[in-house]
Amino acid sequence: MTTVIVQKEMEIPVGILVEVADLLIEHEISHKITATDADNDCITLELEYEKEEREIIHEIQDLIDDYEEEDEDGEEDDDR
Repeated sequence: MTTVIVQKEMEIPVGILVEVADLLIEHEISHKITATDADNDCITLELEYEKEEREIIHEIQDLIDDYEEEDEDGEEDDDR
């Protein structure tokens, strides 16, 4: 059976970088930094993973979504 390697770019907010790095290291997901964005406080990672490791990538995406949701809620509170 052939192993399918998937490549994906993800923008990781600096505020959750340590959590994401822990997951990548724990699950030995291959990654490299391809860009930084100081204005938006994030880095872009290129991830390479096997199809069977998708659940970890979904977990990282959930962390990003939750972080951005909390950030948006904080901005709304600041507007009041």
